Amino acid sequence: MSQEYLLIDTQQITIECFRRNPQGKWELNPYKEGEEIHLTSIDFSCPISLIYEDVTL
Repeated sequence: MSQEYLLIDTQQITIECFRRNPQGKWELNPYKEGEEIHLTSIDFSCPISLIYEDVTL
């Protein structure tokens, strides 16, 4: 089972996704405007723009 957590920036359109690798260390997977985010732990994908929809920065 994969483990991950997200840090969603409130000042700019960026999301940091941290995933635990097979050695047990957390690895950073950054996403920025125009990209699609994929959460492997729940098999979910969506454009980052949907997460920030209706948000004024």
